[in-house]
Formats: sequence, structure tokens, C-alpha cells
Amino acid sequence: MAVDARTSAIVDVLGRLDEASLVAPSELPDWSRLTIACHLRFGAEAFRRMTEAAIAGEPASYYPEGRDPQRPTTLVPRPRERAVDVVESLAHASAELHGAWRAVTPSQWSLQVREPAGSRDLGDLALAQLPLLRLTEVEVHGSDLGVGLDDWSETFVTAALPFRLDWLNTRRTNHRAVDGDIEGSWLLRASDGPTHLVSVDNGRVESRPVASTSTARAVIEASSRDLLALLLGRRARSSLMVSGDEDLARAFTRAFPGP
Repeated sequence: MAVDARTSAIVDVLGRLDEASLVAPSELPDWSRLTIACHLRFGAEAFRRMTEAAIAGEPASYYPEGRDPQRPTTLVPRPRERAVDVVESLAHASAELHGAWRAVTPSQWSLQVREPAGSRDLGDLALAQLPLLRLTEVEVHGSDLGVGLDDWSETFVTAALPFRLDWLNTRRTNHRAVDGDIEGSWLLRASDGPTHLVSVDNGRVESRPVASTSTARAVIEASSRDLLALLLGRRARSSLMVSGDEDLARAFTRAFPGP
């Protein structure tokens, strides 16, 4: 499982760092490596809880106490925890999550993960989508750590790019500021993958696969990996190729600022 392999790599690298290196800044602004470890630990616990709830036919939220009040507490060590304890706990929570997923039967993967009314964060999803969301966490935050885990796996890029492009239809961002004044159409063309037409018209977002020869006001072309980085609010490895309305092309990240 790609999630298991990436998590093991993260735990292995973090486990070889001393306390000073664990609390040092990561490449994610305002987050230390320990902040990321805490976040990944909570994510493992949350996805296991949501998996168990879906199988039981019960609602569950990523942040049961509400995102705003609970999220800050998930980004720091628990009382009396040392940095090394967080890393060990991340490994344990991840192993429990992977074990829970290995126990899911083929028919159960189609079950819906339902969030309680008034406590929506991820939106309704099929249980089968949780592993991809977790893979996104460990791949992206693994590179954020700044410990040499910069490469994203082909499995992740191939699965996540079309998912993220389609998800724009129902989820423009995850609590980041969106510039609602930006409207128009963008052709996102992967040089080694799919092409999507993304448009905003009177606040309504549409994202759909199209032929690579389709047209739009602005065209952004890059590798699949770099288009995914654009959608996830991360740096591209190579310069994006833009054409058409170049100002609109550069405004894409303000209209869609990432997860």
C-alpha cells in the first residue's frame, strides 16, 4: 500500500532526528517538523475513526469538536509528550489505520462517510476515497518536512490529479481565502496526463475533462506532478507554461488557493 510505504519513510526519517531537528522549522510556513508530525498523527486517528463510523452506519467528522476550536490542539504535542513520543505515536496510529483498512471488505469500500449536520469539513465521500486523502497528507507533508522526501510517487500523482480536478466542482478550497472577483476559464493541460477545463461563472465552478485541443481564456500547461502541485498550493518543480490571458492564468491560485 502506497500510504503505508510513504508513512514508513516519514517515521524512519523522523525517528533518526534529534529533538532540536524535530522542532526546527519545516518548509511549510509557520510549521515545525513536529507540527507536521502532530498533524499527521491526528489525521491517522481521524481517518480510522471515520472508517469505523462508516462501517457502523454512523456519522463522523474529521474534527468532531469543530475545525476552529479543535484544529489548533491537534498541531501540538499532548501534555507531557516529548517530540520523540509524537513520532512513536504517529507510527502507532498509522499502523492502526492501515490495519483497519486491511480489514475493510470489497463491498464496504462503497459505503459513504457521512459528516454530522452542522459539522462539515471534508464533505460526503465514499469510504474508498479516504486512502487517497491520506496518501495526499503523507506525500505532501512528507515533502514539507524538508528531510529529503521530496519526490511524490507516480501512484499518488496519477490518482490524485484527476480526483483534485473533479473535486473543484464541489470544493473550491479548504478554509483559505478565495478571490471571488476572479472569473473566467482555464485549460489545465498535463503534458503527460489529462486536460481539464475549469471555469468560474457568476460564482459557479465547473471542472470537467476535455480534449487537449480545447480552448479557454487562459491555458496552463505542465507535467501532471506540477499541475497537482498547483492545485495543492505547493511549488512546481519547473516553470508552468501559460498562454492566452496570462494575467488570468496567474490569477488561478487566487481563485483556487489550494486545499
